Amino acid sequence: MSFSEFIKEVRRNLNLSQKQLAQALNVNYTTINRWENEHVTPSNLARKSFFDLCESNFISIPDDLREKESN
Repeated sequence: MSFSEFIKEVRRNLNLSQKQLAQALNVNYTTINRWENEHVTPSNLARKSFFDLCESNFISIPDDLREKESN
């Protein structure tokens, strides 16, 4: 699963708009849109913030995405 697919899935599962997710991660909503449409790759810090949000909501992070985090 790609990061863009995962972020869309998580956002839908949490019933959040792009704007709401952006506020939770302290980024601009256009940033979320760019991540979802694969125009931009999130920084390591932004990626960690997103994964922290997932974990705090008991959402499992796919191993293949977690591996990319450590690289």
